[in-house]
Amino acid sequence: MKIRKVLSALLLVCFGLFFLFNAIDFQLSIEFFLFLVIALIVVKLYELLMIYFGNKNRISLGKIELFRSKFWDFLIFIVAIILLYLFIKYDYLLEFKPNDFSDFFSDSTTNHYAYFIISLTQLISFGIHDNRIFYYTKQGLVTKGNYFEDYLWEDFIEFSLIEEQSLIRFKKKNDKFLFVKYEEPYFQENKTEILSILNKNILYV
Repeated sequence: MKIRKVLSALLLVCFGLFFLFNAIDFQLSIEFFLFLVIALIVVKLYELLMIYFGNKNRISLGKIELFRSKFWDFLIFIVAIILLYLFIKYDYLLEFKPNDFSDFFSDSTTNHYAYFIISLTQLISFGIHDNRIFYYTKQGLVTKGNYFEDYLWEDFIEFSLIEEQSLIRFKKKNDKFLFVKYEEPYFQENKTEILSILNKNILYV
């Protein structure tokens, strides 16, 4: 769990440093950034190998339910289009000075502001548009493509079924909730095993 948080923080640091090093020239910025990226790739490959060899028959619980409106996706799209138009049309008003870092990772003849806007909107969209699918392990809940658990069983106090909405509601120790929406036919087929695992680790209410 702690390792997963460290990796998530490291990924955000890489995004932040990428934008920073493009704007400000730092000594050894290329080497430092490549070191972080290679470290992330190595750990991710380790995760994928562990999943492939050790977790071939995991049973999924379902997809995270955030009760968010599709309005956010539409708003991000509109804002991205407006910003792209403004930065491309009036790029001469903003002075961008390429450095060794920006020349190494991108074409110096491209519009860097357009590239930054696209990357930033993708990052924001990734944070808002969450499609994680949860699987359970002996230790807790893990998302597809990860080996380290996103949640440990001891992170939860209790769980309950909201069958009319096909939801499993987990109550965390911080009094917040995690909702997982399951597929009805699949859940009914594996209901005995799923509830057995959950009841073994969390209080059912």
